[in-house]
Amino acid sequence: MTDLLPAKPGGATPPLPLLEAPAPELVLSWIHEPLVAAARARVRRDTWFGRHIRIAAVEARAGDDLPEAALVRDGRLEQLDAWPTASLRPGDELLVHVDATDEARAAWARGLVELVAREPAEVSIAPFSRTTAGLHRLWCIAAARVLLPARVRVVARHDLLGIRLAQVALGFGADTLAGPISPDRSLPLCGVTRPDETSFAGLATLVRHAGLLPPGQPVAIITERRP
Repeated sequence: MTDLLPAKPGGATPPLPLLEAPAPELVLSWIHEPLVAAARARVRRDTWFGRHIRIAAVEARAGDDLPEAALVRDGRLEQLDAWPTASLRPGDELLVHVDATDEARAAWARGLVELVAREPAEVSIAPFSRTTAGLHRLWCIAAARVLLPARVRVVARHDLLGIRLAQVALGFGADTLAGPISPDRSLPLCGVTRPDETSFAGLATLVRHAGLLPPGQPVAIITERRP
């Protein structure tokens, strides 16, 4: 089975194997072709995980307060000097800032390739940017999904991206929607649940509105073993 990219003027684009990680140079070019980036990332995500999206409860973080790269382990945040070479354990989460420049995007792609070479197991990665550039942030999600193996979860954190962009990131290959989860509220007297968007019910609704399937309950950032 193959995944076809849109045809380019003057001829059809050659088919690419469904799960073959593309060259980083090609991924970098997708900053100008967001629909291609989204389609390729969704193919890999849907092949590995189907239409199922994890919802993960994690401690709230503010992008302005985070270092350029950080490791969250057992709920504790540690600053990293070089994130691709960090010693990772199952359940770790990487938070990586990617500036909206060509140089920073190239460094992000190189870092993802280096991370693959280190054969990480059962970890997750959540890119973010302090630059308010929506397509750049979505490209970072898509690049992670097309370059990383299935055993590395790609996380859209609503506390770092914003709730709306995090929902859109599901269409760019994110397999996990994460962030602080607020409790469901009840209407006075009748006890009917009235979720806000950051409650589990509210996040599950955002997942369904994206055409995907939410889980029955939130999980911690710990991934099951994948190839």
